Formats: sequence, C-alpha cells, structure tokens
Amino acid sequence: MKDLLKGIVFFGLFLVPFLPVYVENNFFFPFITGKNFAFRIIVEILFAAWVLLALYDAQYRPRFSWILAGFTSFLAVMGVANALGEYPLQSFWSNFERMDGYVTLVHLFLFTLVAGSVFTTKKLWTYFFYVSTAVAFLVALHGLGQYFSVIEGPISSRVRIDSRLGNAAYMAIYMLFHIFILFWLFVRSKITLHKVAYVAMSMVLAITLLFTGTRGTFLGFIGGTAVMIGYVAVFGKAYPQLRKIAAGACVGFILLAGGFWTVRDSEFIQSSTALARIANISLGKDLTTRGTIWSMAFEGVKERPLLGWGQSNFNFVFNEQYEPSLYAAESWFDRTHDIFLDWLIAGGVFGLITYLSIYFAALYYLFWQPLFSKSEPTFDVLERGVLIGLLAGYLLHNFVVFDNIISYIFYGSILALIHSQVSKKIDWVESFKIDQQLIGQFIAPLVLIIAVGVVYFINAPGMGASRDIIKAMTAPTVKGRLEMFVSALERGSFADQEIIEQMAQQAMNIASNQNVPKVEKDAIIQRTELELLQLIEEKPNDARLYSFLSSFYRSINAIPQAQEQSAKARALSPKKQSIILEQGVIEIQLGNLDKATEYFKTAFELDESNTQARVLYASLLIATKKTTEADALLGTEYITEFAINDFAVSMVDQSGDLERLTQMFEVRVKEQPTLAQNRASLAFLYYQLKDIPKAIAVLEKASVDLPDFTESAQCFIANLQKGNAPDLDCQPEQ
Repeated sequence: MKDLLKGIVFFGLFLVPFLPVYVENNFFFPFITGKNFAFRIIVEILFAAWVLLALYDAQYRPRFSWILAGFTSFLAVMGVANALGEYPLQSFWSNFERMDGYVTLVHLFLFTLVAGSVFTTKKLWTYFFYVSTAVAFLVALHGLGQYFSVIEGPISSRVRIDSRLGNAAYMAIYMLFHIFILFWLFVRSKITLHKVAYVAMSMVLAITLLFTGTRGTFLGFIGGTAVMIGYVAVFGKAYPQLRKIAAGACVGFILLAGGFWTVRDSEFIQSSTALARIANISLGKDLTTRGTIWSMAFEGVKERPLLGWGQSNFNFVFNEQYEPSLYAAESWFDRTHDIFLDWLIAGGVFGLITYLSIYFAALYYLFWQPLFSKSEPTFDVLERGVLIGLLAGYLLHNFVVFDNIISYIFYGSILALIHSQVSKKIDWVESFKIDQQLIGQFIAPLVLIIAVGVVYFINAPGMGASRDIIKAMTAPTVKGRLEMFVSALERGSFADQEIIEQMAQQAMNIASNQNVPKVEKDAIIQRTELELLQLIEEKPNDARLYSFLSSFYRSINAIPQAQEQSAKARALSPKKQSIILEQGVIEIQLGNLDKATEYFKTAFELDESNTQARVLYASLLIATKKTTEADALLGTEYITEFAINDFAVSMVDQSGDLERLTQMFEVRVKEQPTLAQNRASLAFLYYQLKDIPKAIAVLEKASVDLPDFTESAQCFIANLQKGNAPDLDCQPEQ
C-alpha cells in the first residue's frame, strides 16, 4: 500500500511540469481552463495519497519552516478577507478567464506542502527540474517555430511569442523561471557536457523571453541576473575564480546595458519588434495607464484598509474610482497589474503583509541565515545567488504583471525546494503513531471517498459548463444555442456571469436577425433577460452588469428599460465615459437630441483628449444645428476622425447638410481608398449637388482603382450621362 501511495504522489508531482503544454480546445478560454482544472485534479489526488502516505511513514510528514508558516497565515487571512469581501463567490472561485481565487491559493499551498515534504533531497529536485526544463525547452522551440512561421499558429505568436500558454506575459514568466532553474542546475553539476547543455538551453529560453515582448519580465530577467552575479561577486569568497568572473560580469553587464541604450535608436534595433519594445521603454509613458490604475487602487484601499475587498473584486474599485483619462484603455479592469497592489486590494494590509512574509521567509533562509548563523548553510553561495536572483527577477516582473497558474506553480516549486532543505522536524508530528490496520480499513476508504467527492464537486461543474459554452457558441440553430447555455447554467458552476454574458451577446445578435423565427428569438431573449436580472440581484454593485443589461435592452428595442439600467450603471461609475455615451445614444433613440447632446458634452469634458467623445459631441451639435460650436470643436485637427466615424456620418446626413457630408466622403475616399461604397456614396452626393462632372470623375477613377467595382461604376456613369440617378437599375444580379 505504501509503495502504491508513494508512486501516486511522485507520479502526480512529476506530471505537473507537463501542464504548460496542455491546451483543452473544447473548453472556454482553452489555454487557461484546461491547465487549471488539470492542476486542481492532480493536486487533489496526490494530496489525498500523500495524507495516507504520511500516516504510514513519518519521513513524509510535514516539517516546519517560516515559509510554510507564512503561507499558512496568508491562507488564513485571505480566507477571512474573501468571506467578508464585496462578492465572496467570485473571491473563492474566480472565473474562467482568470481561474484564480481562493481555491487556486489552496491548491497551490497543497502542492507546495506535498512537494516540500516528499522531495527532501536536492537529487530529487534535480530530477524534477530535469523534466521541467525539458518541457520548457520544447515549449520555447514551439514558440520560436510560430514566431518564424515554421509552425502554424495565431498571428499574435508571430509578433509576441505565447506558444502553448496563450498569453505572451504568461510565456515570459515561464521562461524566466526556467532560465534560473537552468542556472541552478548549472552550478550544481560537475559534468562539463551537462553544463554546456544548460548554457545552450538557457540561451534559447532567454531569446524566447525576449521575443515574448514582455518588457517587465525581461527587465526582471536583467535585474535578477544582475542580483545573482552581484551576490556571487560580493559573497563568493569560497570560489575566488568565479568571484572574479562575477565581478567582471558585473562590469560587462553595465557596459552592455549602456551600449544597448546608446544604440537604441539604430535601424537594427528599431527594425526588430522585440528589441524595439525593450529599447523604447519610457517609464513616464508606459506606466501612465498603470499609474492611474494604481492611484485608483489606493483610493479603494482607503475604503477597506485592513482586509480589503476580497480576491477578484478589483472591478468594483475600478468602476467606483474610474478616472476619465483611461478612456482609451480596457473598459473593465479586474486587476491592478501590480501583484502587491493586487493583494493590498484583495486582502488589505494584513493580506499584503502575510503575502510578503512568504517572500521574506525565503530570503531569510537564502540571505540572512547563511551570513549570521554558525551552522553549515543548506545551499552553497552559488545556489543562493541563483535563487536570490530568481526571486528578485520574479519580484520585478510582479511590479507590472499579475500571477497566473504557471507562475504560481513554479513559484510554489521554488518555495518547496527551499522549504525542503531548511525545514525542521516537528516532534509531535514525527512521533504521532496510528495503527496501520486502522489506516487500511477505515481511514483510507474515507480519504478515497472524500477525494472522489472533492475532485468531482470542485471540477466537474466548471468543466461541464466550460464545454457547454463552446457548444452553445458553435450550435447551428438558435434553439441549440439556448439549450446549451441553459445546460451550462444548470451545472451550478462558478462561471455564471461569463455564461450569461456570452448568452446575452448571442441574444443581441439574434435580435436583429430577420431570418430567425420569432418563437426562437423570443425564447432566447426572454431567458437572457431573466438570467441578467437574477445575476444583478446577486451582484447589485457591479456597474458592468447594468451596462450590459442596458445594451441588451437597446438591442431588443426596449429603450425605456435601457435608459433605466444605464442610469444605474452611471450611479456606480459616475465618470466612465462609455456609460455616459450610452446614455446619450439612448436619448437619441428616444428622440431627445438636446438631452443626448448634454450627455455627450459631459463625456467630452471629463477628458478633452478623448477624440471619440469629441467627434460624437460635435456630431450631435451639427444634428441640432449648432454648427459653429461643432466647427470650433473639430477645427482642422479632427476632421479625419470625424469623417470616418459612422455615427458622425449619420448625424450629418440627418441634418441635411449635403456639402459637409460631401466633404466627409472626400476624406473617406482618401483614407479608405479600397472601399467601393465610399466612392459610390461620394458620386451620389455630387449628383445631389448637381455636380455631374465630379460624380463621373469619381466613378471613372474608381473603375480603374477597383477592378471588382468597374462594372457597377460604368453603369452608374451611363445613368449620370442620361440625367438619371447613378444607381438606377444597377444592382448586381443575385
């Protein structure tokens, strides 16, 4: 029995490094959900086996380290913070897009605990890292193959490598961890051929990291490497030759960085997308958006300083504290994009302190204890240098990025490595004895039943719902889509909001489709409305839901209801321009142009650099015959943006100002020369202005420029020459 349990635990632990290559295409968010569900299932099974193994054999029982103590206190604080947070359900379970939440923290803790208790020797960790670096190398090669178009992949992978991770930032931190893991294997190895292999592999991974274009992580790699060689240069007196090399490397590092910065504007650097992203870093410019979000986050912290808002609840702070300068950024931020602020928002001061306690505990064992303790250090100075460098690089990465399941796994692995080597036996845990017959006849069956229940109830509903969403989005009939969305909802998973939002998107598209039978259309619309209203009852303070419901009502022409919901959204996020503009659009549909103009004016004045708001406001000024004010807003600087905006075209057309409309289409033809409709519309406008020669000239040029449009253009010209409207009897045969 003991050998079987040991085999399950070891197999599960060695299976974890393969998760980065796993993509479940039948799941919603395939690069994220598949990896997370697999990690959870593996951890749940191996933890159950480990519990029984530890009961049988004391050598596998947990031991004490400040790392584990810090992690335990962090879990305890976050459990309370989540329970008392804004929306506990989301805090505990997260959603498909992130797959984070408290449940992930618990699984990470269990993984770290088991790995740190079972992999008790550096030899075992070396084998584990052999597997992990081999997988990372294959993932890197796959990404490079996509980048250079050797392997088929999404267009994004040819600009910024994401390989099997689905996100360049996730790929970057995966590479960073394994570059340093290769460094750790290098300093431990005594075999020259192995050292050469580690260097070669680390170079491939470093190039891959560069090609991810993730600047924060690349700077983390540079900073972590500098810390590593600096540590060896200062404290590596036991290795005098390496100490000299490290000191020289520090100087070379500075010269290399300075040289790169000097030639950053060269054609060679700027012609490379990856190098240009690094060379063009500007803290003032690149951190503007993040800086605004961070200041908003601090305002949220002031409201709940001690235990925060709970995990996955930054969106409430984002909406409430929204700054108009973010109009061009993402509409709905759910992260601060700084791991320390993330935990400050999620768990308050206590959450951040306990999170940092894990990090500082690791540094205590790697830096402080070896310097001031008389006992023989567990890691030699080279190993400590590598591990401290890795933690420094990870820290720098986390200043501008947030964690995901991949970074969690390998951060947990490093913590488990350190814990396994520095932890001390707990006497009462070691001495605890239990009858083995009792384990086999009672405890083992009980643990098995609990494990099966946990695996099923933690994972099955979400996995089923994730599949159902994909089936719903690809179903050939409206009835089939509705059935699969309902199936997803009835599974009782943690992702109802994502399911309902996808359902609403489908319903909005179907509402305008004249080919869908009324019975089927009404069925999906009514069910969607019901689900949205129920979700709002559960999350009454989420501006996103009210905005979504407002758009839904507009799509089905329930304008008064849309007006009501947009007002509720505005109350929760008073300075968000997209909501205010939505209110304006609703007033237009109600025929209240003057009121709509006031909304558009408010949105524009919140941040006058918002070109879209300026164009929309000017459009309504023209529609309400306030052309002087509109011209003052547009000047000459915004004429192009105004001309290519469809809403502006519709408002000018509604105003009856043919000359202005003609000028707009002249700009459109210039800016969008391949669109035949622009040429035809311009020709028709010239016809309306009775300038037939210009109309014909436009069509003749279109006939030459756009071969597919030649036949229609010639027909239009013939009509104009006869004195008829250009499009008379010129419709192509169906």
